Amino acid sequence: MLIILIIALIFGAQMYYYYVRSTSLKKTIDYKSAEILVNLAKTNNLGNNDVMIYSKGEVEKNSNVYSVKLKGGQIITIMTTKDN
Repeated sequence: MLIILIIALIFGAQMYYYYVRSTSLKKTIDYKSAEILVNLAKTNNLGNNDVMIYSKGEVEKNSNVYSVKLKGGQIITIMTTKDN
């Protein structure tokens, strides 16, 4: 009975580890996608209070703050130090 309990604890710990790892990777992918969309908006000279819509999401610029709303519903804010 003790062996089954130990195996169950190990299995549970592995499942938790992989859940945390996959969540972390998903957040990294979302942030990198937002960075790409901001760079596209900068390249297209997005003006203040303007919105650009892409297939992955939309980018809105307010001063030096870019707000990216991805298609999955995540909202990521990226601040820049200067306008390019």
